[in-house]
Amino acid sequence: MRILISSESYWPNKDGGAVFEHALVHQLAQCGHQVAVVAPGQRTVAYKQIDGPSTIYRTPSVRLPLNPVYKITYSAMPTVRRVIREFRPDVIHVNTMWLTGASLLKAARQQGIPIVATNHLMPENVLLSLPGAVRNSAWLTNQFWRLLARWHNKFDAVTSPTPSATRLLQQHGLTKPLYDISNGVDTVRYAPPGGQAPRPGLLDQAGVANDYAVYFGRVNKEKRLDMLVRGFAAIAGQTTADLVIAGVGNAEETLAKLITELGLTKRVHLVGFVSDDDKVAIAQGARLFAITSPAELQSIVCLEAMACGLPIVAVDVAALSELCHDGQNGYLVRLDDVDGCGQAMLKLLCDPALRDQFGRYSRSFVAENHSFEATWRRFTRLYECATDGSFPVTLQ
Repeated sequence: MRILISSESYWPNKDGGAVFEHALVHQLAQCGHQVAVVAPGQRTVAYKQIDGPSTIYRTPSVRLPLNPVYKITYSAMPTVRRVIREFRPDVIHVNTMWLTGASLLKAARQQGIPIVATNHLMPENVLLSLPGAVRNSAWLTNQFWRLLARWHNKFDAVTSPTPSATRLLQQHGLTKPLYDISNGVDTVRYAPPGGQAPRPGLLDQAGVANDYAVYFGRVNKEKRLDMLVRGFAAIAGQTTADLVIAGVGNAEETLAKLITELGLTKRVHLVGFVSDDDKVAIAQGARLFAITSPAELQSIVCLEAMACGLPIVAVDVAALSELCHDGQNGYLVRLDDVDGCGQAMLKLLCDPALRDQFGRYSRSFVAENHSFEATWRRFTRLYECATDGSFPVTLQ
């Protein structure tokens, strides 16, 4: 099958959607499919790029105003016409509501090509980076969800990573065939250590203690890492463990200032971007994974941490409760409950037996429900259904 996938955030970006899409492309190629990608480039002109078994058609792009680390397409139709002419896709899979997706939708309808879409976006991903009155507007959040539903109603079928994500789309008017398909995780690469976990040199360079809690992911405003740092500050005097925050983003400077103000420069470590190999090793050596982001349709880094056998501390918002089962593999806390967040971390840091019990549940749950093998098989089935125009109630 010839599969064309598009996204406004793709490799080498490291956000959840980009990681998922890159993994899906390579897995589909390994299974014998021909795969091409349309995604923003690093230039103001279009160009092609070879990424292993796939070809990436890069669109002319500029910096995203709200987050200049990212590029966003400003002209898509010429690239879309070129890729359809050269690649001749059997099915198109759109992952972002923007110019590239809109251009592909128009071209697909004109040429009779089946087209499906995946929603990775929550309004909070955008709104939480805006000023307070806008950020906290329930009306605007609701309108944003309605816009997402209207957009996705234009496709043959739609997926989103979790049941809660699909319910939100249905509640706001989505009527097309809708499936929850997990982003999945490589449970072979992300696994508990066979013995003593290797310790990456970057932890020693940063002066990280042997015991540490960890967060992986974007260090952006919407991730609410201020809550995590303040929660750790509340218990820092009761534990010798440290907190490691691995990632980059638009809140690094603000977060570093907060850490200094709280007197935690030797206990909370902003280690920046880490390689995939270091991420596995850091997770394997950690005592717990903590995430305080209220803007998660599904957290891939949480899946990865669970696959490594870590207990979880998470805010009880959006889809995180579908991964962190309170009292079984971790603790859920209310958003902005700084003391609750700290106490949840402290319980796990002080109780190795509880960590082991929760960690085994994490690993088992992910292996049974979120393996990447199951993910790519379900997407393959979705593409097959799209090409023959028959969507079942469930995808096996």
